[in-house]
Amino acid sequence: MLIYGSKMIFSLKMRILIFTDWFYPAFKAGGSVQSVVNMVELLKAQYEVFVYTSDRDLFDAHPFRGIQQDTWLAQNGYTIQYHSPGKMTFKKVKSLIKEIHPEKIYLNSMFSNMILPILSAYTSRKLIIAPRGMLRSSALRVKPIRKFLYLSLLKMLGVEKHVAFHATSVEEQTDIRRIFPFAKAIRVAANLPVKVQEQLLPMTKSSGTLNMIFVGRIHPIKNLLYLLEALEMVFLKVSIPQLQLTIAGTIDDTTYWQQCQRKIQGLESIITIQLYLDCPHEQITPLLQASHLFVLPTEGENFGHAIFESLSVGCPVLISDQTPWRNLSSAKAGIDLPLSDTTAFAKAIKTFADMENETWQQYRHGALALAAEYQQNLDAERSYNDLFKIAESNQQNEPDNAIR
Repeated sequence: MLIYGSKMIFSLKMRILIFTDWFYPAFKAGGSVQSVVNMVELLKAQYEVFVYTSDRDLFDAHPFRGIQQDTWLAQNGYTIQYHSPGKMTFKKVKSLIKEIHPEKIYLNSMFSNMILPILSAYTSRKLIIAPRGMLRSSALRVKPIRKFLYLSLLKMLGVEKHVAFHATSVEEQTDIRRIFPFAKAIRVAANLPVKVQEQLLPMTKSSGTLNMIFVGRIHPIKNLLYLLEALEMVFLKVSIPQLQLTIAGTIDDTTYWQQCQRKIQGLESIITIQLYLDCPHEQITPLLQASHLFVLPTEGENFGHAIFESLSVGCPVLISDQTPWRNLSSAKAGIDLPLSDTTAFAKAIKTFADMENETWQQYRHGALALAAEYQQNLDAERSYNDLFKIAESNQQNEPDNAIR
């Protein structure tokens, strides 16, 4: 039985309480928002899902329009509360857990405000923490002292012996084990991406024409400046008559963006550059469909929702080797390269610029096929049921061979 406002609701479904910094209609924080939105869509038919999140998007001073704050709202198959600034306190979190009385508590992050539910419930053995790529070496290099102290506190409390971890890949499983060597339960359940397009939209390309697109936060990890330097390396010397770069992102680091702007100013005489800052997620797909090449020289991705979305509409990708999307050339879906050689990255851009339509169409079909193969092999329902139905007795004494 659950007390919901003045009503008593009876439900036999397992209750899951999700804490996440941002949820739809938020989009500026990137892939982690889409990850939890897609997860809720998967879970809501089988579980009773409650989401507790912020009432505004990343960096926004004002709340979302048309929503009620600080109260539970019934949505399409789940329940959500958008909290106003300052409302997520230790006392409030404890109260929510008591009110909902969930079987599982899911944290869509392990930093920021997630310390409050961790401290509130880590000994209950109900907590599932999803690091969402935050334990990658590249991510830990950002504000390293603060993160070191935070993780040291969690280990000192023995949190890893009581909670379960959600890894979205085998690589993230390794990252979690490196930071939390005594973790008792780590479950691998892959990220849930957008639906793959059934067929390609009609589009052609000629040699000497290239419409590129960069989608991501304007932050050193996403490496836009690296891309601009690679473009400068190629096209200041070689004239390409029809070259365009679309940048769709949110400014996460103003100093870094100023560096990028200076580089953009030097390129604008030879490249058409279009800016779509703070572009809502639903507007990204048409931009990808109109592009010949998605480019993201990222320093590290846990999954790369933007990469998958590009593949899912048949837009080939040129990315770093710091993502799960590897060996793209053999699949004719794109190219993945180490960041140590900017020249190689620049040459890859030139290869796509010179590419004739027939070859480019092969890459389009390869990109779509790779996305479809990933989706077919996902087995999402089974892996997420495994994640949320971890028995408490197993969490207490779970051997390493149960980690999957």
